Amino acid sequence: MCVSTTFWLYCKGLVSEEVIRDESKQIGGFGVAICDHEDNRLYEMNKVLGGEESTHQQAAELAALIHALNWALELDLGRVTFFCDDSNILEYVTGKAEPNESTVATLVKEVSLLQSKFSFCEALPVMKDITFVLKLAKDAIASQIRWREGDVYMETCPVCYEHVTSDEKFEVPGCFHRFCFDCIKKQADVALEFAKPLVNCPSFGCNSELQREDCEGVLKPKQLDRMTMYKKASMIKAKVLDFVCCTTCDNVMAKPDLIEYTKTFFVDAELSGVRKCTECGYCFCGECRAGWHSGMTCEEYFKRESNEPSPEDVER
Repeated sequence: MCVSTTFWLYCKGLVSEEVIRDESKQIGGFGVAICDHEDNRLYEMNKVLGGEESTHQQAAELAALIHALNWALELDLGRVTFFCDDSNILEYVTGKAEPNESTVATLVKEVSLLQSKFSFCEALPVMKDITFVLKLAKDAIASQIRWREGDVYMETCPVCYEHVTSDEKFEVPGCFHRFCFDCIKKQADVALEFAKPLVNCPSFGCNSELQREDCEGVLKPKQLDRMTMYKKASMIKAKVLDFVCCTTCDNVMAKPDLIEYTKTFFVDAELSGVRKCTECGYCFCGECRAGWHSGMTCEEYFKRESNEPSPEDVER
């Protein structure tokens, strides 16, 4: 191993309250990744945490760091930089602040002792997405909430408390919370019913969002299309642009883009008011949104429609 090479350590300790069968428990786990100086992942590890480390978040974070530093020493890595995504932990291990709790203080001293065993060891704040190491920690926790029944592993859904097989659990990308398919469907149904552009993770206080591609195979095609439509509408609104929704296929279009597209078929689109959907090709009136009524004002069109005899009247 080259003595001048500095290796990067990413670690994450987690404490999570989980429902196992019919009992609520706090369990912990951690993940560690060792990367080279170009940030290529070389080694990964995850394990469960026990004792106070599984009930105290800062203790879990420090335990993960201790495991990472011990592992780096075992691999004979002389120079390391470790990254902290918890600002309090960073201040503790850099000596800028002292913890109030004795358990945390003891772990901080252990970190300091391990740091002294390297020829170079520094702590820095995380400056990148560390979802990969969070996933390792979440996997360590997930391994503790399963139990075996016959040939399958079972888990409890934390929303409905139903026992389902592990294969029937949906894992939210980003936060890695796990729920049964039915609860994810209900969460999506509620969001879509209120035309929300995002479907949030059902876990209380979690800000992770479900994307369309995450829900394929769980939601129906029409639900997936509505997710796309609401997301597109939200993006258009965010840009402070007027938008138009096709009455035939629900395609959402920015008004300037729609006009330019229509001009390729109707050169006088801006003056006449005709609009052509970019998705299904339906031609409609940009003013009243009804089918295109060339040569008639909206008032004339609707007056004619209201006076148009119904098929029943024609038969009489």
